[in-house]
Amino acid sequence: MRAKNSLLTLLVGVCLLESCAYITERPREAATPITPGGTIRRSYIGPVAGVNRSLHSGGFSSRFSEASCPNFNTGTDNGYYLGLSGEYLLGDDKNSNSSIIARVLYDYQPAYFTMPGDDYPSRLPNGSTIRTAVQHTTKAQYRLFQFEAMYKLNVPGTFLGITAGPQFGIPISTEQDQRYELVFDPNNPGINFLDADLAKIVPHEHWTEGFQPRFTDGTRTAIQLYDGPIIHASNFRAAVKLGLQYELLLGRAVLVPCAYYNIGITRVNPDDAWRVNAMQFGADLRYAF
Repeated sequence: MRAKNSLLTLLVGVCLLESCAYITERPREAATPITPGGTIRRSYIGPVAGVNRSLHSGGFSSRFSEASCPNFNTGTDNGYYLGLSGEYLLGDDKNSNSSIIARVLYDYQPAYFTMPGDDYPSRLPNGSTIRTAVQHTTKAQYRLFQFEAMYKLNVPGTFLGITAGPQFGIPISTEQDQRYELVFDPNNPGINFLDADLAKIVPHEHWTEGFQPRFTDGTRTAIQLYDGPIIHASNFRAAVKLGLQYELLLGRAVLVPCAYYNIGITRVNPDDAWRVNAMQFGADLRYAF
């Protein structure tokens, strides 16, 4: 009886192992007289999408170069990416745990920068004058067409993968909106810049060629110093991506949640040390073919 129980336990264990092996294998080709056991599909392609937490760093010069705001140093904002992903498995059919992953992407990497300035004389609605805190802000819009090629290595015995590789991008649209603003004070609502003549607030030497500063609304609480493309923007971006992914098998498809740190190597423009990094979270859905 003990021998029969041991044999039954062994058979159940073998069945469970076979079931696990079937569940954790990549989709296979159907068996044929030529390949009775079938073969693992090596190529996959499908859509990819995700979100960016853009981390612009390195700094760039303010259009209003007063001592209190020589540079914008860091800026962040939320963006997104979407495109197509392809994967090709490496190694033999039975033991492949690595692959090459290529993607083409539309990548949106915005940022918002703010730096405090000195206080500034401003006028209340009743005509009295007070000194008010000011700040410098910049909104940057950075859109790219990206191509990347990454090597993936699965942790043995799991579907957790480590990925790394280069990314190359071409900026297709850049925008920069810089402002000089009075900081809202709830104790003194309705404040305005003291002078209506912008040249007295922003001397001509700080005006950007081709753009004349202007008040953004009738209340004169903010001055737009520049609104246009990033000046002298580079026409190429190189980066390195490092990340983790996890594969979820869905029949003939593979859903791959992933997280990356995108490290910019080249500068946004050659005049400054401005670079774009990002934390990226998304998923690929790849179909075997």
